[in-house]
Amino acid sequence: MIRVLWLTDLHFNFVAPREIDRFLMRVEAERPDWVLVGGDIGEAHDVGLHLRRIAARLSGQIAFVLGNHDYYRGSIAGVRGEVAELCQQIPRLMYLNDAEVVELAANVGLVGHDGWADARVGDYERSDVMLNDYRLIEELAYVGRAERRGLLEKLGDEAAAHIRRVLPLALDRYEHVMLLTHVPPLREACWHDGHISDDEWSPHFTCLAVGNAILEIMPQWPERRLTVLCGHTHSHGQCQPLENVEIFTGEARYGSPAVQQVWEFEED
Repeated sequence: MIRVLWLTDLHFNFVAPREIDRFLMRVEAERPDWVLVGGDIGEAHDVGLHLRRIAARLSGQIAFVLGNHDYYRGSIAGVRGEVAELCQQIPRLMYLNDAEVVELAANVGLVGHDGWADARVGDYERSDVMLNDYRLIEELAYVGRAERRGLLEKLGDEAAAHIRRVLPLALDRYEHVMLLTHVPPLREACWHDGHISDDEWSPHFTCLAVGNAILEIMPQWPERRLTVLCGHTHSHGQCQPLENVEIFTGEARYGSPAVQQVWEFEED
């Protein structure tokens, strides 16, 4: 059997190094062949160090995306460049933004992208929410509301373009595809404390561009199944927007990383 384990929103910068090692020992004890890490691993200055630590303490393959916190006090371009170089140094680390289709098991493929909250859900214009993203990420800081919206839409569209390219390739080869991302792709997956986020918060926590890509592609493949794994909201939730699409949203607490879910797949 192939064991696949999902983590998200680890926020290791809020966890003491000894506790990080203990957590990774618990992960390794699950004997995963694959570990999927759904972003918010650390911040710009230490996300590379945390990825090295994960790779050093886990024996399986590690596929990951980055979250908004991973760019704090840095730039999107800079962090993505750093982790791309790191993956060249450590082949067991795989950044899905830069990957095509990954085989998890004989009938299971994996694709993914960071995603980005693209301000297309809810009421961005009237929202008073001011995320740290808009202060601490170089590309989004010190711009007005209208310019920021354009940047957010561009980031969402970039994620959707990647998914539109790789998801059909995966569906052509595998009966079951898993899609790892950080930001919930639909409002139905944007959970907080047991409720769907309102118009004030959902513009900053949903990537509709990726959601629309999924909703357009999957009806063309009725015999295939897609499992979407996302985080960002720190609250557990589950929804099924299409008969062959299921979205899981991971929960998280600062200072207390947790395993979200484990799957077992037949090898062949």
